[in-house]
Amino acid sequence: NVYKMNFADNKLLSEVTDFPNQEWIKAGIKILREHGVMGISIATLCKELDREESDFNKDFNGLESFAFALLDYWYEKETLKYIEIVDEVVGDAEKSLLTMMEVIHYADKKDEISIRNWALMCPNAHKALASVDRTRLDFGTGLFKELGFSDNESIMRSKILYTSTIGTEYTSISSSLEQKLATCRLLMSRD
Repeated sequence: NVYKMNFADNKLLSEVTDFPNQEWIKAGIKILREHGVMGISIATLCKELDREESDFNKDFNGLESFAFALLDYWYEKETLKYIEIVDEVVGDAEKSLLTMMEVIHYADKKDEISIRNWALMCPNAHKALASVDRTRLDFGTGLFKELGFSDNESIMRSKILYTSTIGTEYTSISSSLEQKLATCRLLMSRD
């Protein structure tokens, strides 16, 4: 491992530990992954956890409240936690960008695919996804600025890196870690 952090085993990437109602949220994500958004109901959540509807109602004010909590958890887990991991890397913006590519490469992509599919059908999920995309792009833009690129160049390079990463991660066009790192290095170069 290039960065002395073991992302390959996903232990660093797996959990947000202080999020409320995680048991329900994780059950919802499991159902979302396996059956899509149409599979999520209070009944299926209760069945998944072998709990009563009254238990659900103690934690959530209906299914919409649950959906917002699920989207908030995903934002925390799949964006803010990854940014925190990259920020913990001692080094410069170049090392941070390369580490970010490694983090993305080893991340479990099934949740993201499920959320992106959900966002195609639901305005609230779409809004949550837009917030995630904006946060990720802003983070990348900041790193390119640290490398000395202008505001416009940083935005452009961040968009290219992000959309090419999404394209290779969430479509049938896959890339090896080495290919992703090479793309990132190309975008960091001034040539």
